Amino acid sequence: MRFLLLGLGFISTHVALTLSELGEDVTVTYRNLNPVKEEYIKILNNKVNLVKLDPLSSEIEKHVKGSDTVVNFIGEIKGSEDRLKLANVEVPKRLAELSFNFGKTFIHLSGATSTGATGKNVKEEPEHCKDSLATTQFERSKCNGEKEIMRLAIEKGGDVTILRPTLVYGRYAAHIQFVTMYRLSKLRIIPELNLDMATVNAWSIGKAIHKLGKVTGRRYLYATECGSVKVSKFFEIMAESLNGGVKIPIPTIFAKLALPAEIRSLLRYSGTTYDCSKFEGYAGELKFDESEIKENVKFLKQLDREGKLVPT
Repeated sequence: MRFLLLGLGFISTHVALTLSELGEDVTVTYRNLNPVKEEYIKILNNKVNLVKLDPLSSEIEKHVKGSDTVVNFIGEIKGSEDRLKLANVEVPKRLAELSFNFGKTFIHLSGATSTGATGKNVKEEPEHCKDSLATTQFERSKCNGEKEIMRLAIEKGGDVTILRPTLVYGRYAAHIQFVTMYRLSKLRIIPELNLDMATVNAWSIGKAIHKLGKVTGRRYLYATECGSVKVSKFFEIMAESLNGGVKIPIPTIFAKLALPAEIRSLLRYSGTTYDCSKFEGYAGELKFDESEIKENVKFLKQLDREGKLVPT
């Protein structure tokens, strides 16, 4: 099958490698590059097709038309309301419409926080995005993007899956959360935080997309492992892979003040877990993989050594 992945980042890099190893024809698009994305290009080179492309240009049509399944990774977690609307609503809407017009399967990566739901073993709402509890501009933009995609799928009879990943980790992660943890671990600081987050391995997302790209119908589901992981565990694994460290108890209130805004906004989801049963049916066994964090440290060390440790 021909998979078209829109957006070059650490998650799409893992997914592209998974699909390629499973024998699929994969194309990954990017609009611009930074030092980290240049590393992703090197990792993917000779394994997938790489295309520089603006997702809002007319050129996108031929690539959608030439694929079987279109997967959207494009999105923003911060910025003005207009910027969030463009990345999280307008771009996915256009890609979905093109996909359905050409009879292609569309897979969209949203976020577990799109409806603002919290609690234990949160399940997908019976009616898509109804009675949303989203409070931030980011959350609302994600839910609005999902609504537009589902509306178009129903209107045009399209096949669509909306995936809502929890905290995604993987060996090539360079999001600000992991760069922040790496830098503190490098300083031998292991914050002991009373925070637990639901997680998902980027490789699991790749396995799920491989199966979801070949099914029909319309669905939305959380992409998550079962249960949650203590945030301090990430620091411990990273510190162990570096030079060790000293555990320092950090009251949650101080963590909220010190952490970057993009991370602070996720703290209200501490302790929230999501039902993993639907995702497990596509991704297979779900279990937190410490080895991926250790591999991630190697990748971040390489970026650090080369002066490319810039959060993406």
